[in-house]
Amino acid sequence: MSSTATRTRSGGGRHRKVPDRSPRRVVGWSLGVSAVSTVMMTLDITIVLVALPAIREDLGLTLSGSQWVINAYSLTFASLMLAAASLSDIVGRRTIFLIGHVIFLAASVGCVLTGTEAGLIAFRAVQGAGGALVFGTATPLLADAFEEKDAAKRTRAVAAMMGIGGAASAFGPLIGGALVETGEWRWIFAINIPIGVLVILATLVFVPDLYRESRSRAGAAPAPQGTPPDVPVTPQRRAPKVSVFAMLLTVGALALLNYGIIDGEDRGWTSQVIVASLGAGVLLFAALVLWELHKRDGAMIDFRLFRIPSFATVTFNAFASRMFSFGMLPFLVLWMSGQLGLSALEIGYVASGLAVPMILFSAVGIRAVAWIPVGWVQAVGMVIVAGGLMLGLRLDTDSDWHTLLPMLIVMGAGTGLMLPHVMSLAVEVVPASRTGMASGLANTALPLGTATGVAVYGAYLANKVNGGLDTLPIPEQFRGIAQDAAEAGQFRLIAQRSEPLAQQALQFFLDGLHGIFIIAAILALIGAVASVVFIRKPRERA
Repeated sequence: MSSTATRTRSGGGRHRKVPDRSPRRVVGWSLGVSAVSTVMMTLDITIVLVALPAIREDLGLTLSGSQWVINAYSLTFASLMLAAASLSDIVGRRTIFLIGHVIFLAASVGCVLTGTEAGLIAFRAVQGAGGALVFGTATPLLADAFEEKDAAKRTRAVAAMMGIGGAASAFGPLIGGALVETGEWRWIFAINIPIGVLVILATLVFVPDLYRESRSRAGAAPAPQGTPPDVPVTPQRRAPKVSVFAMLLTVGALALLNYGIIDGEDRGWTSQVIVASLGAGVLLFAALVLWELHKRDGAMIDFRLFRIPSFATVTFNAFASRMFSFGMLPFLVLWMSGQLGLSALEIGYVASGLAVPMILFSAVGIRAVAWIPVGWVQAVGMVIVAGGLMLGLRLDTDSDWHTLLPMLIVMGAGTGLMLPHVMSLAVEVVPASRTGMASGLANTALPLGTATGVAVYGAYLANKVNGGLDTLPIPEQFRGIAQDAAEAGQFRLIAQRSEPLAQQALQFFLDGLHGIFIIAAILALIGAVASVVFIRKPRERA
C-alpha cells in the first residue's frame, strides 16, 4: 500500500477508514488550518476599523464605545495568549485549538445577532478569548507536524504562516470595507462562521493530535516549546504551568487601566471611579510582576527576560509599531468618514496605502540585514516612520485623502523595514530554553500596542475636542450633542445647526490628530535610538 493511500483500522470485528497520516499530508493540512486560523484571528483585530462608522450609525456608538469594540477583542486576545501556549503544553495543541475555534465561532454568531453596544462589546471580548486560544496554539500545532530532521522546513513553514497573518492584518481595513460595502457591518463577523466550521471539520478529520501521541509514546512530559531537540528535559526545563491567578491579574490590570483611560474624559479624570480604576489597575499590574518574578522558571510571564536589553528593545518596537499604525487608524477612519464622506470601501482603499508598502518593504528589510546590522535596520525603519508621521501635520480643514496618503505610504515603508525582524530577534537574544516564552511575549506586544494606542490616543483626542468646545458659547441643550458628534468626526451633523461651529470643531479634531502624530513620532524616535544602542545578536555581542 502506498504511503498516501487511505488505511483501514480494525476494531471489534469492524473496519473503518482513517485519514492518511503520511508526513507530507499531515504537514499540508496542519499548515492549511493554522494559516487560515491565523488569518481569521489577526484579521478580526483590524477588519472592524472601517466598519466603525456603520456600527456607530446603527447602534449609536459613542467614541468610547467605538474604542471598546476594538479593545475588548485586543485586550482579551493579548491577556490570554501566553496562557494558551502553556495550556496547550498540558491539555494538547489540537484540543485547545479546537476549543478556541468553537468559542470564536459562537462569539461571532453573537456579534451578528446583537443589537446593542454592550452586547457587541461583550461578544468581542469573548471573540478575543477564543482568538488567543487559537493563535497561541497555531504555531505549536504546525511545528509538531515536522520531524526533528526537518527543522529548516519547519522554520520556513512557520515564517510563511506568520507572513500570511501579517498581510491579512494589514489588509483588514480593505477587506472590512469590501464586506460592509457589499452587505452591512455584520458581514465582517458573519464571514467567520462558514470559515470556522470548515477549519474545525478539517482539523478533526485531517490533523492528528501528534503532541498527545508523542507524550503517550515517550511516557514523560516533552521539552517546552522552543527548546532544541538535543537539550534534555529536566525539571528546571519543563514548560511553565498555567497560573489562573496570573491570568486574572493580567486581565484585571489591563481592563481597569483601559477603562480608566477610555472613560476618563467622559466621567472626569478626578472622579472616584476613574481614579479607583487607574489605581487598581496599577496595583494589579505591580502584583502580577512581583508574583511572576517570585515564580521564576515556573512563571507564566517571565518578566526577567526584559532585563535583556535587546529583548526589551525589540518588544518595545513591536508594541510601538502597532501604536503608530492600527492604534491610530480608527481616528483617521472617523475623519475620512465624517469629514470627507468616504464609504467603507473607499476608506479601505486609502488604508491600503499603509498596508502595501508594509508588505513590499518587509522584503527589503529582510535583505538589508545581510549588509547592515539588524539594530540599524530597526532604527532606520523607526526614523522613516517618524518622518511619515510628520507629514500628517499637513492635514488642515481643507485637506482630503490625497493629503493623508503620503503619510500612510512612508509609515508603511518604515514599518515594513523593521517589523520582519521582531520575532527572529526576540528568540535569538534569549536563552534557548526561553524561546517559546520570548516569542509569546513579542506576539502579545502587537495587539497590546493596538489596544494602548486606541485608548491613549482616543483619550487625548477627546480631551482636545472637548477642551476646545468648552471655550465656545454653545447653547447648553446643544453642547452635549456637539461634543459627541465632534468626537465621532460627524462634523456635517454639527454643520446642520451651525457651519462656523462645525469648522471650529473640525479644527479642534485636527489639532488632536496633530498631537497624536507628534506623540507617535516621539515613540518611534525612542525606538530608533534604543535599537542602535541596545539591539545586538549573540554573535555581535561576542
